[in-house]
Parts: sequence; structure tokens; C-alpha cells
Amino acid sequence: MRPAERSARDSAARRIGAVVWPSFFAAGVATMVFFAIVDPLDLAAITWPKVEISRQAGYTIGFFMFWLCTFCACGFTALLIAPPLHTLHDDPPEPL
Repeated sequence: MRPAERSARDSAARRIGAVVWPSFFAAGVATMVFFAIVDPLDLAAITWPKVEISRQAGYTIGFFMFWLCTFCACGFTALLIAPPLHTLHDDPPEPL
């Protein structure tokens, strides 16, 4: 593998890690805070009264829902702060 290919792969892994890790951490914190106040069995009885859900399944579903939300937020932030893509024939923009 050439150094340029390795550098591009490392860069992509860093970008993915910069989105996945903070979203995972934030989802863990949000899950702890939310379920410190709300019991998953009570929430399940309110939202899905005909479905039997264990407390552990409620925690798991809640964590993955929080992770999806925080992953989307982190991904959108990464998209917004990414440098603009320039085509080869365009001049770079002038600084303000």
C-alpha cells in the first residue's frame, strides 16, 4: 500500500471515529440521565401497552435511540465543519 493510500485510509478512520465515539459517549450519558428519572417498564406500559418488554430491553432500546440521535447530530456537525470541495479548475475562495 502506498503512503498516500494509507494516509487517506487513516484520515477516513479518524473522521469516522470523530463522529462515532462522541455520539456513543453522549448516548451513554443521556441514557443514564434519562433512566435515572424514567423507569423503562413504566415507559413501556405507556407507549406499548400490549407488548411485554423487560427492563433490560428498555434500557437497550433507549440507548440505541439516543445513540442514533447523537450520531446524526455529530455527523451533521462533521458535515458542516468539513472543508469545501473544490474542483480542479476552480480557484480557491478568497479569505474574508
